[in-house]
Amino acid sequence: MSVVIRTTQVIDDPRFLDLLDAGERERAERRSDPHPFITAHALLRRLVADETGVDPRSLDFEKRCATCGTDRHGKPHVVGMRDIHVSVSYGERMAVAAVTTLGEVGVDIEDLESADFDGFGSVTLDASEMPHLADLDGDALLAARAQIWARKEAILKATGHGLVVDPSEVVVSAHDGPAALLEWKAAQHLPGPMQVSDLDVGHTDHRAAVAVLTTQPLGVRIQHG
Repeated sequence: MSVVIRTTQVIDDPRFLDLLDAGERERAERRSDPHPFITAHALLRRLVADETGVDPRSLDFEKRCATCGTDRHGKPHVVGMRDIHVSVSYGERMAVAAVTTLGEVGVDIEDLESADFDGFGSVTLDASEMPHLADLDGDALLAARAQIWARKEAILKATGHGLVVDPSEVVVSAHDGPAALLEWKAAQHLPGPMQVSDLDVGHTDHRAAVAVLTTQPLGVRIQHG
């Protein structure tokens, strides 16, 4: 299997809620705006179902944290499908899900506004990455920031570390070149070789990336919902 990516815009569709289990519905209800959560988790269920032939309502997901071992947070896994690796990401307006058998996967989507804050460089970038953004401004700067941020988030989701690892310790390639992890500076162990790819989600105000723990080149198949 290649890495299969599916994207969709966040909408209010009662059919999505019907796909979720009781735990997911409870988590959705705790949110001031439940629609991004519902859209994303329904998207993931439909994608896994289409790739495996299983009823989306029958799927069980569990979370495992690579850092502390708890099942209360961490990256999702499909119960009973050890060879299927999944990831999901969403914001206020878009959601993206990934499924593959290649290895642990992480996917992330960012809107340009999420990268529009003072101190982005000090929070996110290694010193070697800062010159790549030095001559940019306006939307071009925000797009470059969002792409770099999406790559780093995808990598940290694939490893399972999340933001336990400082993003500035994850050094990635320049925004206008092929996506790659150049250096892992964190004290935490990098689980294995990493392949990274940028994703075209069909909306100019968003940037996305996927990362997989594998030595194999990534073949990415994108489906737009």
